[in-house]
Amino acid sequence: MKKIVFLTVLASSVLLLCSCNSKILTDDLSHYHGVWANTDCELVQTDKYTLFFERNNGKISVTLRQNERSGDTIYSVLFTGFVFDMQTKEYERIVPTIDNAKLPIDDYFNLKDGQLIVQKQTLQLIEKLEICPPYEMPVADNMNIGKCLQNWQLGVFAHNTDPESPHIEIGTNRHSYIFTMMPNMLYCRAARIRHNNHGSVFAQNIRLMINDNTGEKTAEMDNNNIKIAATDVEINNSLFKPDVCAFEEGGIYWSFISSTPNEIKLNGCGEVYTYGRPNIENETVTEWFVYKMY
Repeated sequence: MKKIVFLTVLASSVLLLCSCNSKILTDDLSHYHGVWANTDCELVQTDKYTLFFERNNGKISVTLRQNERSGDTIYSVLFTGFVFDMQTKEYERIVPTIDNAKLPIDDYFNLKDGQLIVQKQTLQLIEKLEICPPYEMPVADNMNIGKCLQNWQLGVFAHNTDPESPHIEIGTNRHSYIFTMMPNMLYCRAARIRHNNHGSVFAQNIRLMINDNTGEKTAEMDNNNIKIAATDVEINNSLFKPDVCAFEEGGIYWSFISSTPNEIKLNGCGEVYTYGRPNIENETVTEWFVYKMY
């Protein structure tokens, strides 16, 4: 699926070399911010969103929740969600009820001995996130393609916040998430991703896809999800192909094609993937994360 991050080029060509500082916009949820997982679950928690995948009794559920503040109380509110049958590949929408629609955050999850307890599931932290104010991201040159590919995809990209047709992307320093529903396609996934100057290596561990255009029906999660999700992606530069994406054991290799200071193009699967440099006024980026070298 084509992934394009649109940008507005800043008039100034001055590059602020400082990256994002580690100031947290709010302390309320800072100890929850990050990627959490166990054998059958994965959760990414930002300041505004909770995206949770869970495998249970032959089904995989995915829920997207938003955090709302009222006085001193934070509520976890169901935005939308789906349950996929791993055998039939059919899905149904999660219906809001009094038990799941709006909960005080402590009733939805809590921390115990450094572990996250979510609906009777115990998850381990596998990547910590630091949320910060918007900042100038680096412009691309021949020496920093990998850094820009990682940095430019950091944050929460709210392309569409209509619950009937949501399109939310969350990019961390080591993981990539998408939750989107279109008229002919429903696609939710969790993946690891790593970049260098030759391109990107993308490795999905959870894929939920219903695509009427291609006929694909997929509902898959790795058997031992945390083992995969917590493992670093290893890049073998010899596996990058100059003209196509390459499906290899360690992931899918998207090779570098070209760049300008504000745009990078990779050989995607069947099409060119274009990544743009977000600027600090980009309203699509609703949360910004601290860059950490990977």
